[in-house]
Amino acid sequence: MSGNDLIVVGSGPWGLAIAWRAARAGGAVTLLDDGGPPAAWAAAGMLGPWSEAVEGEERLLDLQRRALDGWPALLSQLSEDGGDDAGFERRGTLHVAARPEQIPVVRRRAAHIERLGHDERWRGGSDLRRIEPSLAPTVAGGLRFPEESQVDPRRLLSNLRTACSTRGVMIVNDEAVRLDRAPDGTVGGVTLASGRRLEAADVVLAAGWSAGRLAGRVPLRPVKGQAIRLRVPEAKPPPVSHVVRTPDVYVVTRTNGEIVVGATSEERGDARPSAEGVYELLDDALEALPALGEMDFAEVTTGLRPATADGSPALGRDSADRLIWAVGGYRHGVLLTPLVAEAIGLLLEGRPPSDLSDLSPDRFPEQEPVCA
Repeated sequence: MSGNDLIVVGSGPWGLAIAWRAARAGGAVTLLDDGGPPAAWAAAGMLGPWSEAVEGEERLLDLQRRALDGWPALLSQLSEDGGDDAGFERRGTLHVAARPEQIPVVRRRAAHIERLGHDERWRGGSDLRRIEPSLAPTVAGGLRFPEESQVDPRRLLSNLRTACSTRGVMIVNDEAVRLDRAPDGTVGGVTLASGRRLEAADVVLAAGWSAGRLAGRVPLRPVKGQAIRLRVPEAKPPPVSHVVRTPDVYVVTRTNGEIVVGATSEERGDARPSAEGVYELLDDALEALPALGEMDFAEVTTGLRPATADGSPALGRDSADRLIWAVGGYRHGVLLTPLVAEAIGLLLEGRPPSDLSDLSPDRFPEQEPVCA
């Protein structure tokens, strides 16, 4: 790569990681930040492929497992460019049934992952309480995934920004309002809200669900998620060490005393927190971990997850206009960051990974952009 060759639209983990990787490869990169918080700001940062495994989504599970394997290398490279460990911890996950109606749901998950070749077995409630004593007496059983990990998405975003600056990425605080096209229809730049125009050989659209306002190939919708942040009171030990999940809620504890409880999944596009959402999260979390009731209440955060029509990411170049798409992380955006950065980086170097061809934006028919 040479010259002023890349514009990245979007400042979430995917946009920042793509811009940083391209700059590490020697490119001159501009990244556009519209000032809005990315969905990752509200995320818990779970790196848990197996506890996310869903029947019929085996392809997504494969992507998540590959992405989890890529985290150590990404964090090592971040440290070279001024970042820290972004709160990466391998605490493991307990996926439990805290209510009677959850038992068949978790048992089905156990049977599903056994068919996929994972050797984790169903554990009784007493076994799980020996591993995590704070689990409620009503927890009937569940699964343990010791290899699953977590990062702090807010630290990750900060680290990626630092790394981008180290590598010379120009971050422009402005909103892209239009893609600029040559007479043959190919994308060669963007027009900003300020009226400024930027040109580049390649444009990557990594703007989450709002990417549909600029281009229409990939059908995207926002899925609202609400999450709660609690804080361990001074002089108290954290009530839980593992990530704990039920079919309805997750609880992620960080070494800095923060506890994230999430998350709702609502087919809505507003970012307002609701009393009902907060109540449901706390009720479900306290059912599994009663000690959370002694924690301090710190924050309610909402995010709009970007979901494609088929639930899988769109990664690659549109054959019609050469725009590069990197959208559709949905529930797995933070986890997939290393895989996405590598895939788009290889594409920019002229070596698109053939094993991700099924994620091409071309799988969707061309359509008009959604009006803002």
